[in-house]
Amino acid sequence: MLLIKISILALLFVWLIAMIIAYSYGRIGRSMQKMEKLKAVDASLPPLSVIITAHNQAVALRRHLPAILTQDYDRFEVIVVNMGSNDETQDVLERLELQYANLRHTYTPRSARDISLERLALTLGIRSSLYDWVVLTHPDCQPLTSQWLMRIGETIVQPQRGVQSASLKTPDMVLGYAYYNRQRTTWFDRKIDFFRLWNTIVNVNFILSNHAAVRADGCNMAFRKAYFMEKGGFSAHQNLKAGAEELLVNYTSTPTNTALLLTPSATILQDPMPARRLWKQQRVFYAETRRYQHHCHWYRITQNMRLLISWLMLILAIAIPVSLSVLSQTDIIEIETGTISLSFFVSALLLIICAVTKVICFNTTASQLGVRRYYLTMLLFELALPFWNLSASITHRHTSKNEFRKKFV
Repeated sequence: MLLIKISILALLFVWLIAMIIAYSYGRIGRSMQKMEKLKAVDASLPPLSVIITAHNQAVALRRHLPAILTQDYDRFEVIVVNMGSNDETQDVLERLELQYANLRHTYTPRSARDISLERLALTLGIRSSLYDWVVLTHPDCQPLTSQWLMRIGETIVQPQRGVQSASLKTPDMVLGYAYYNRQRTTWFDRKIDFFRLWNTIVNVNFILSNHAAVRADGCNMAFRKAYFMEKGGFSAHQNLKAGAEELLVNYTSTPTNTALLLTPSATILQDPMPARRLWKQQRVFYAETRRYQHHCHWYRITQNMRLLISWLMLILAIAIPVSLSVLSQTDIIEIETGTISLSFFVSALLLIICAVTKVICFNTTASQLGVRRYYLTMLLFELALPFWNLSASITHRHTSKNEFRKKFV
């Protein structure tokens, strides 16, 4: 009987942790529900410089730049840094510059060595900007509404209007949300949408718990130029190919200077991932990026707990009643049939309660962010998360470290 009691207590303890994690999925959504309706900000909004780096992305620039250039905002400029493109990027930019006075472009020098082109391009764009606040996005991204820059400017002036941590004071950066455009509804698209949303929820929950940001979405973020210069820009990791914006935020974020912008009208839409291999490559490159992260230990502990607790809950809920049944049949210990039946019922009930709570809370946040909802797929994808990360880690371990560094142009 002692064994039975210990097993039940273990199951209840794991279930309690699983329920806490499940409830935390809805923290962002519940906070957004309590937000007051947006009101006009009395103070003048700061002028903004939008920085975009592009390499052979003429089609994306032609499709998405007009939506950025026609934002409903008084003073802003758009700077596109051409990273040695050999397609029609230069022609597209020159034609658009004739139409829009607030667009200008520059390029990275071909003589650059021992530095990531992306980091060099971002540094050139930020240094050449006219205004103190720069907004970073990508060529394959487009604002969901014409109020994107307006929401960023309002958050800079009054960050408390949004979902923020209690310790936030004056922001040096604003972190927004981006998701893939729903042009397709394949299983792969649902998977990568979930992966992006899950990581956003984990990172935002971490910030709301009065911690510095560990990660960021480079498709939608703003940064104070003076703060960028003060912290040395990308000097700490200038030769890494990927993770420029993410490590910039990771190295410079504090609990008191990082504002969150989760309003749907400030959301960025990114073109769908064109191929599965690119998604895997993205995760493999992140496995290298995370080696350079700061203040990430507690973040990784909580993240791994989220990844493993679902599997532990499922294993215990199945293993305990099955083990009791096997032990009873082998006469190792005497267990009443009613006790075994009760253990099956209790295990199934705990699993169902946890699963339903998790889906409801997760969809509360998804609904408030304006993205697709998940039901059974949410539970399946969450169980698959550890294997996706493990696959990327194994590939990263067997990949030459030179693949992740820029040595020569």
